This record gives sequence, structure tokens and C-alpha cells, in this order.
Amino acid sequence: MTSAPGEPGIKQALPSCVQPGCHKVSAPNELWGNLISISQKAGLLQLDTGQNLDVFFDDKVKVLYWDQPLNKLNKGTPIKVVYTEKDGKRYASIIAVKPPVKFPEEKRIGLEEVKKLVEQKSALIIDVRPPAKYAEGHIPGAINLTLAQFGKKLPEVLKDKQALAVVYCEGPR
Repeated sequence: MTSAPGEPGIKQALPSCVQPGCHKVSAPNELWGNLISISQKAGLLQLDTGQNLDVFFDDKVKVLYWDQPLNKLNKGTPIKVVYTEKDGKRYASIIAVKPPVKFPEEKRIGLEEVKKLVEQKSALIIDVRPPAKYAEGHIPGAINLTLAQFGKKLPEVLKDKQALAVVYCEGPR
């Protein structure tokens, strides 16, 4: 977190995405969401965009920000899919994997400090992972506020603008 210019004590999130166009309104034939499953053999991925959608792909699909086989992507990985539609089915032309968030070292805190804050209940702990990852396990007392919700919902959950908020994710992929 960093202080907003001209507003001492008010905190805002550092830009979380280095992927061009991230967190903008989707263009026609673009899907943004979290990977549910992917089958290289079947050439099919399932994407959670708020609803579960199937998208077909082949060897010609352009893959951005990922240099391994697509079936190595983890469930919950944020991706963007640019597609064409034919006979009611979606076919990917581009699959862009959201790169890890870059966060300045001086803004990070260690595990021991987080443990103290949790024990003392002196910070709001925010888990920004997808809901499925949060459900698998999270820091006790943490609330789930995905990056997509972060900008809108943070003022609702962080009512005291002077309060300390600790934000965590699943770490580098």
C-alpha cells in the first residue's frame, strides 16, 4: 500500500498489473477471469468470469506472459482470452496470463510481523486470491477481497483510513 498523493493517511493499492489493458472494461470478444481447468489434449479451457465458460484452443493460439505448456497453468490463474465465435463456440486466438504483481521490497513485511498483527488483531488482513483459493485455506480472520473487487470494496471494509491493512496473495507463480 502507498499513501495517496496529497491525502496523508489515505491508502491506495499500488498498480497490481503490468499486463497492458488489465482491469479495463473488456472489449468485444475478450474474456477476463480465473482458470478453472485446461486440457491440452482436448484443446479446451474453462474460465470463471462470474460464470463458467468453455473456450477451445489449438497450437496456433498466441500465448502471452507464459513460456510453459498451457496445461502447467494452475487453477485460479488470472487470464485474458481473445476469441472468435463460430457455431456458438468460442475459439481462442490469444491467451494472456496475468504476470505476478511487482511490489517494492520496502513495503513488504515478514511472516513473524504478520503473526503478531493477527494475534493482536491490530490490522485488517486481506486475501486477494480467488475465492476458491481462499476457501482452501487462509489466515485466520482474513477477508477475501479479490484484486478485481479491491478498488471498489476497499473503502467499505477499511472504514478507518488510519488503520493498517495487510494484503496477501498466493505469491509468485
